[in-house]
Amino acid sequence: MKNRLIISLIFALGLSFTACEDNKGEYLSEYSTVLYFKNSGEVPLTLYKTGEDTEYQQVVNKAGSDLGSIAEVGIEVWSDEALTAYNTQSGTRYVKLPANCYQILDDRLNFDAKDQYKMVNIVFRTDLIYDLSADVDYVLPISLADSKDSINAEKNSMLLIPSVMIPSIYFDQTGFVSNIFTDEGEEQARFTLPVTMPMVNKWTFDCTVEVDPSLLDEYNTGNETDHALLPENAYTLSGDGIVPFTPEYSLKDMEINVDRTKLVYGNYVLPLRLTGCTQQGFVIDAEKNTCLYGISYVPDKSKLKDVALTVNMLSSNAVEPSEGSLANLLDGDVETYFHSAWSVAVEGYHYVEVALPAESSALSFTYTTRSANGNAAPAEIIIEGSMDGVSFSKIGTLDSGLPTGGKETYESQVMVGKPFKIVRFTVTKNATGANYFVWSEFSMKVF
Repeated sequence: MKNRLIISLIFALGLSFTACEDNKGEYLSEYSTVLYFKNSGEVPLTLYKTGEDTEYQQVVNKAGSDLGSIAEVGIEVWSDEALTAYNTQSGTRYVKLPANCYQILDDRLNFDAKDQYKMVNIVFRTDLIYDLSADVDYVLPISLADSKDSINAEKNSMLLIPSVMIPSIYFDQTGFVSNIFTDEGEEQARFTLPVTMPMVNKWTFDCTVEVDPSLLDEYNTGNETDHALLPENAYTLSGDGIVPFTPEYSLKDMEINVDRTKLVYGNYVLPLRLTGCTQQGFVIDAEKNTCLYGISYVPDKSKLKDVALTVNMLSSNAVEPSEGSLANLLDGDVETYFHSAWSVAVEGYHYVEVALPAESSALSFTYTTRSANGNAAPAEIIIEGSMDGVSFSKIGTLDSGLPTGGKETYESQVMVGKPFKIVRFTVTKNATGANYFVWSEFSMKVF
């Protein structure tokens, strides 16, 4: 509808258009040649302040029954009166971009017989646009005009809406990034952390990545974890933390090489901060400049042994009194189940604990959801370990990839933590958001 308003307003203000009054543009295949913008109407445009002008291209298509015809068309900037009328009809407050902020390199396009489209080339003076008032909505409104051929009445105009940003460099992965390194295979493992920018790169420059242990301290405190700092002698960073960029490459991988012979089983983190960029005018994105690169060094799954679970090894703070005993988890029958409390109130989250016969440092576990449905299937599980049943340390949190249907089985990866003899599985929410959960079968392996 807005495009139709544009056209009617332009006619009302006396701009020159050819062969539009009879709506020929609505029937592209019936007429010899029809010209139109590939993108029309309001077009948001993100530009970057780099100290250089920004070149922009927009496609003008040639269509119709005679694709081998020769055609030409002009490119015109709207008059102030046309933009005022558009604002009145559409409820906008656009102001035409000052003439010194852009240049239309080709104000007339000539189509040869072989040409199916042509490009409108516009240069934006990005630095000048950036200095304009942020309280004004600037646009560059342009139209196709002055052609002996038909111009599509609904696709003959566009309003380019420029927004200028300061170019930024940032990690492609932020927050905590989990990786698993087993004790099988190569002793050296190569991991990658991409550094990137939001545009096509035209420059040669370097970025600097540094290790910041304070990030890990903050993470451990905020998440009640006790991950260890990856030992300095167990890893190297490519370029000693210098990430080089060259033209046409907008993403570069920083390599992290880890030597498992320098590690014991455990959860390690390499806390990284993007600290510098040599390209003038670029900034480090303050919201994407850190990454806690996790390396869990675990025994191969083949080394874990089945736990011969018995019902007296299981306990829970939330046994439902009316149905679903803990014993049902071990009976080999998916039609029976353990149901945590729903008919009585229980303070805190519901959990199942397993008392192991011997100290362990690694585990995996398997559970099956209720046969009837997955309504009470866990949506988040926190796994903790303890030596005394009083003081627990977090081993891991599972909040993705968990089954949500009936009679579905989940098998965890190998998880490691501080030595433990008791493992607690706490469900913080189920698939419907409630605090109870149901398992029909359960098993464990440990190392």
